[in-house]
Amino acid sequence: MTYEQAQQALLTLARRNSGLITADAVEGDPDLASDRSTVAAAGRALASETNVFAVPRDEDGWFPYGEIRITVL
Repeated sequence: MTYEQAQQALLTLARRNSGLITADAVEGDPDLASDRSTVAAAGRALASETNVFAVPRDEDGWFPYGEIRITVL
């Protein structure tokens, strides 16, 4: 998976869930889980954007955020 594909997949998850991406949804997706490092990097970049609120993960798992909420899609 390319970085751009990972970004697009995360945005698709957000669109399906009213702007919310959860760690459970990301880690439970077999396509996203197949390239953890690329998806985690795309998640970090997305979390640093304006109009995005990210909650760091406080439990074990490979995705760095418990949730990412995008206010403007």
